Amino acid sequence: MLQLLKPLLKNAGIYALGNISVKVTGFILLPFYLEKLSAAEYGMLGTMEATFQLIVAIAGLNLYMALTRWYQEKEVEGKQKSIYFTTLVTVILLSLVVFLGFYPMARFFSNILFDSGDYTRLIRLVTASAGLELIGQIPATLCKMQQKPVMYTRNMVIRFAVTLMLTILFVVFFNRKVEGIYEAQIIGSFTYLALFMPFSIKNIWWKFETLLLKKMLKYGLPLVFSASFSILFVITDRYALNFISGLESVGVYSLGYKLANTLRIFIVMSVQLALTPMVFKMVNQPEIKHFLSKVLTYFTFGLLFFAIAVSIFGQEVVKVLTIDKPEYWNAYFVIPFVAFSVVFGMMRETVAYSLQIVKRTNVIASVIIFVALLNIGLNILLIYHIGAIGAGISTLATQIIFFATMLFFAQRYYPVTYEYRKIFIAIGLGALICFAAFLIRDWELGWRLCVKTALLVSYPLMLYALKCFEEIKELITRVRKKFLSSVLRREK
Repeated sequence: MLQLLKPLLKNAGIYALGNISVKVTGFILLPFYLEKLSAAEYGMLGTMEATFQLIVAIAGLNLYMALTRWYQEKEVEGKQKSIYFTTLVTVILLSLVVFLGFYPMARFFSNILFDSGDYTRLIRLVTASAGLELIGQIPATLCKMQQKPVMYTRNMVIRFAVTLMLTILFVVFFNRKVEGIYEAQIIGSFTYLALFMPFSIKNIWWKFETLLLKKMLKYGLPLVFSASFSILFVITDRYALNFISGLESVGVYSLGYKLANTLRIFIVMSVQLALTPMVFKMVNQPEIKHFLSKVLTYFTFGLLFFAIAVSIFGQEVVKVLTIDKPEYWNAYFVIPFVAFSVVFGMMRETVAYSLQIVKRTNVIASVIIFVALLNIGLNILLIYHIGAIGAGISTLATQIIFFATMLFFAQRYYPVTYEYRKIFIAIGLGALICFAAFLIRDWELGWRLCVKTALLVSYPLMLYALKCFEEIKELITRVRKKFLSSVLRREK
């Protein structure tokens, strides 16, 4: 098992560099956004980010996931280059159709979202950026399937360096507001595609695989519904806040959400980029179920440590970032709910591998549609009564239900022996630590930071005391015995 985890952690670390560059860019830009954009304008940016995610989820027909699943299949052996060409051409055509379709309707959507037609150009920029993102997913997916994390990370870092510099130029010096942000993203996406071009040309065979494309679409179409409803599940909070409480509430919530969601960008996405190809390569190996069980356990342990850290120190981070803008300070109340929702989201995605292995994507789609509809109702109900905090509570509650429902069906079709006791002990400890930190939120800064640090350090120690690291204990014991035996041999 350790031999399997070593390449996973190594590749995840390399992928993390690329994803960290994304989030570091976001953190570098965040003070500029908060300085140059009002709370309402920052809320507009949050709404546009949600719209961007929705377009990407629907328009690409989830072909990048189909490519991931089919690339290792025996029936495409010797046809990998032509299937890559087929997927890339199809996604380029879909992106063009979406952009040309949205172009004449941009004013309509501007009026719907912002009660004004002044943001027509912004809607078009967001659509163009989403189309380029869809195209970029395909060479990036191939890069991951061929296990080239260094190339992937290099291209990501260059892309976001370009985007960072241009965003600062457009927003700070040219005062282009939200439009400048998406203008910079479009140029960064073109740079990203240009970097992948030699790799793409090398892996292309100019043949269109119509029959394989039909099979991929059959696999991917159920995931389109699941992906679109999954994105609706993620973005409903911002749309509901916009229509019920206004753009200022969206701005406050978006700040808390962005800070907590760093967990997903830094950790979850980095590990999953390395984990997904490994899982599908191990499908026919006997240790796959044990591997999935251990991944869920230790991924949860590690992610919870950072979720606790983000939650209990969120108060200080928010106030440092918005020192002169107290209208943002309530954002830290949102952070623990979103942070723990990321943990349950990771757990749900991990158990969902079982359904992907047995190709039950229709089940995944059905579960996501159910949970997304539930989330819409919860958001409307809770936001109406408690605003941005209600959106955070709704996000966490629906992620818990999402995980429980996905686990039920995954165990029905592809049962795995998960370590439930350890996982729920870890989650319970994390929740208690965050609650204790909330009770001392009004203490003086020095004392508050000391107690919060002690609470964070206590988490892994309590897990160890509760015997949640038995496998690690066994490893330490084996290493110690091996070391002592080697010492004794030298003495003899």
